[in-house]
Amino acid sequence: MGKATVSVVGNVVERSAGVRDALAPLSARGELEFLRGEVVLVKPNCVSSTFQLAATHVDALAAVLEAVVAQDPKRVIIGEGSAVDTAAAFRNFGYLKLLERFDVELMDLNRDRHVTVEILGRDGEPVAVRISRTALESVRVSVALPKTHDTVIVTLSLKNMVVGAILGSDKGRVHRGYPAINLNLAYLGKWLRPHLGVIDGFVGMEGDGPTAGTEVPHRVALAGTDPVALDAVAAYLMGFDPREVGYLVHAQALGLGAADLEDIEVHLRGAGRLEDLVRKYRPHRTYPEQRHWDPKGTPLEPVYARLLAEAQRAPK
Repeated sequence: MGKATVSVVGNVVERSAGVRDALAPLSARGELEFLRGEVVLVKPNCVSSTFQLAATHVDALAAVLEAVVAQDPKRVIIGEGSAVDTAAAFRNFGYLKLLERFDVELMDLNRDRHVTVEILGRDGEPVAVRISRTALESVRVSVALPKTHDTVIVTLSLKNMVVGAILGSDKGRVHRGYPAINLNLAYLGKWLRPHLGVIDGFVGMEGDGPTAGTEVPHRVALAGTDPVALDAVAAYLMGFDPREVGYLVHAQALGLGAADLEDIEVHLRGAGRLEDLVRKYRPHRTYPEQRHWDPKGTPLEPVYARLLAEAQRAPK
């Protein structure tokens, strides 16, 4: 098996053009053909319904839809399960105008049919959460932006899909301490891992993310079909070591993708070297505490050992 590949565009001068340029190599290599004839869920990040910096920009979403519909899918759904008002987010961020341009529909995943699954509590006890059936059953495309976070250091394509697929008030059940939330994100990623991830880093958010931080004019765009690799590269570009992001470490250990940069091939445009595009984001004020995500020495340690053993036995 070859290395995971991530498409990166630097020094972007216009948001939608940057996203198109990041997706173009994937399309040219036939890596988006899996969308053909499928029901496709395109998942923006709308953690706020009023603050544009905290949410996926409509221009980035439109550029992703261009690439998706070009593959002739059966059905395309723009779906989000916001922790606030999903319908208000769709209105306020201009998503309604996408219905005039594309044959797509809007869906509030909080109102979707659901499946109940068990995740992990602080001490490893089972905690029930409702998961959107549309998210589980569709081909998943995550359209995120680079933001610092108040519990898991950074939020990118994998977390966007996983948490957005959890219905309503059940989202809070994921947040059971730093070890539990990082492990839960990777655990749920077994079912909700995006098939395609896109990160619009024309601007990012630093400091008190994911909702109240400040703007970073980063001017990058990334895309890839390995969301763990994609998020690892994005975390690096934000000035973080991917190995300090617990859920990315867990996701790699559980076989969901590559989090080690040496195992990732970057296809770079718009810059001579990847390191030239690094912008050191100011972390959330709780960053020192967030780094204590390792389940070793906690009640979650035996649960994690069991998950690792299951992953090793799984067919490759």
